[in-house]
Amino acid sequence: MTNAQINVLYDQYNQCMARNGWSKQTNVGDQVAMTKAQNACVAEDPLPPWQLDVSNPKAGDFVHAVVQCLRDKGVQYVEQDAAQGGIESFSFGGPNNDSTSIRLGMQYTPDCEKQVAARGIGN
Repeated sequence: MTNAQINVLYDQYNQCMARNGWSKQTNVGDQVAMTKAQNACVAEDPLPPWQLDVSNPKAGDFVHAVVQCLRDKGVQYVEQDAAQGGIESFSFGGPNNDSTSIRLGMQYTPDCEKQVAARGIGN
């Protein structure tokens, strides 16, 4: 999916949340309102990409392979994170927020994700 397509899905979800009494602007700290709206909008909540979805038993393998690819490209500080919010992920920068690792990580992530997906990892 393109970023524009993803944005449309999240716009629809955010509109549903607003219709059900929650918005980031007016009640960001209201857990009760947020939970009520989330329950009402569960069908509108976009799913993560299959390669990162914890429902996919191979998602961790995908992220691990992407991290290895990034390291092979010279990203010194990149780590696979514990799954959170239903998504497998990785982070750059290490404990000192190494700017070179962050810059290179952002630069090479799309290529590494494509390379790993082309090898069939995560599917």
